[in-house]
Amino acid sequence: MRKGFQWFLFIQFLPVILLGQQVRFSASIDAKQVIVGSTFSISFNLENSDGENFTPPDFSPFKVVNGPSQSYQSTYINGVGTRSVGFSYTLQATRVGKFTIRGASIDAKGKKMQSNAVSVEVLKGEDLTQSGATPQIFIRAEIDSNQIFIGQQLMIRYKIYTQVNIENYNILTESNYAGCFAQALDTYKEPVLKEVISGKEYSTKVLRKVAIFPQQGGKIEIDPMVVQVGIPSKSSVRRGLLSSFGLERKNISSNNLTLMVKSAYDNAPTGFSGAVGSFQVRFRVNPHQATTDDAISLVLDIRGNGDIKTIRSPELKLPEGFELFEPKVKEEKMINATDSVRGEKTIEYLVIGHKPGRYTFRPSFTYFDPTKGQYKTLVDSFPLTITQGTGVLSSSADNTLPQQNEGIQPIEHNLSLHKIRRPIYLRPWYVAGYVVPILAFIFFSWRARQVEEIDEEVDPHAVAKERLQRAERYMTDGSFKSFYEEIALSLKQFIAFRLNLEASELSRQKIKSSLLQNGVPPDIEERTQHLIEKCDLALYGGYQNADEISSTYSEAVELITILNTIL
Repeated sequence: MRKGFQWFLFIQFLPVILLGQQVRFSASIDAKQVIVGSTFSISFNLENSDGENFTPPDFSPFKVVNGPSQSYQSTYINGVGTRSVGFSYTLQATRVGKFTIRGASIDAKGKKMQSNAVSVEVLKGEDLTQSGATPQIFIRAEIDSNQIFIGQQLMIRYKIYTQVNIENYNILTESNYAGCFAQALDTYKEPVLKEVISGKEYSTKVLRKVAIFPQQGGKIEIDPMVVQVGIPSKSSVRRGLLSSFGLERKNISSNNLTLMVKSAYDNAPTGFSGAVGSFQVRFRVNPHQATTDDAISLVLDIRGNGDIKTIRSPELKLPEGFELFEPKVKEEKMINATDSVRGEKTIEYLVIGHKPGRYTFRPSFTYFDPTKGQYKTLVDSFPLTITQGTGVLSSSADNTLPQQNEGIQPIEHNLSLHKIRRPIYLRPWYVAGYVVPILAFIFFSWRARQVEEIDEEVDPHAVAKERLQRAERYMTDGSFKSFYEEIALSLKQFIAFRLNLEASELSRQKIKSSLLQNGVPPDIEERTQHLIEKCDLALYGGYQNADEISSTYSEAVELITILNTIL
């Protein structure tokens, strides 16, 4: 029954899901800037189709060092399967300038598809005769602006820059974000990119993302984050994958941040809700026809990227003869998206009309858009008909709040309606609102049973072994980036399968708690975390040590075998 209900809700989001299954062909690079003589990777990825007749673009003036290297990826979580095929090249920059690499083409689903173009800037390398060189490894706290408003979302990205291999890291201290509401986002999917700083090329990765919402005006200080990194010692002898011997421990600190926070209430128009950011709203009225005995429900759905918790219920203006009950917050939540936090809030008002007539109801919502520096008001309009009742209320509310304003304009008074209506089951709105969802519910219930049968046929251990075999091929071919990606994905996907987790739930803390709760010994959990972390960080320095890579592969095979016997 629960499965069927989930599929019933699922139909509401069918357009989004269908969009997610569309065939896409895109190009990406791991660097926006490179130094003359250095290399970078370019990948062309086709999603949800196999494709044929792949044709790369002209890479000149870059030199092709390696490629094409073809890779395949597939995921199957909670009945949703996706697959992709990729074509990767390693290119070397030969001269200074800004260059655009045109898109590649491929045949898929009976048509020729063209990828997007990508741009890269080639810079001159560091002048070695100059002193005061930048460090080999450092962390920056990066923001888009230090001038913000109360309730506005600001993303802080703690990004590490390094020219050396990083074995592991640990966040020692972090700001308490005093004066702000803070929410951390997942960084597992953050890519490793190359950047040029002062003529030096660095590998970079966002270690932590925190969305903050200032709760007060004035100056707010964000303290530095201190991270301890483990760097392989040049003079040490390697003692094993999980050994802490031979690592140089180094504490590095980010810069501090100073924010200047203003209030959006200054010079705000009447009716300002306190919302700051970008918002969409939807008003719903039920019923549109009521008697003087009925309570009318007005529901306001708010979605946006501002602090949803501090948004006040907008004031409704009602004419004489209407009674408004205290609004209630039915739902309020903050949802982590890829690169921001989205808020959702649902507010319900109950209204009773004591005076028969026809009205036009015009509720509104006012918010402040900080990107444009403007207050915006979203208005909707609903027809409303009130007829005389029996004098016995059919609905009630706990606390009344009478209003004596003029937001609803009466169109006609003392109107007696005797229109003969069609049976309810013949009305278009009934067919669209009830019959179609019921038919869709029946279809998706049938589809759910099929998905469950497919799900039972999928062996998580077999899928993981397939990924490990792919990683072994990458290890043999020297495709180190693809190797570490496959090792990490094999572990994460296996855990998601076994513990029935969504891909979006695979944060470090979620993996830890889920493994321990399902009987995995602490030492195995720590080894699993260490290996995933090692894969995420391996690309910083581009590990190419054969023993190191071979041990990583052996450790992955052993861990998945152990986890398969426990979970």
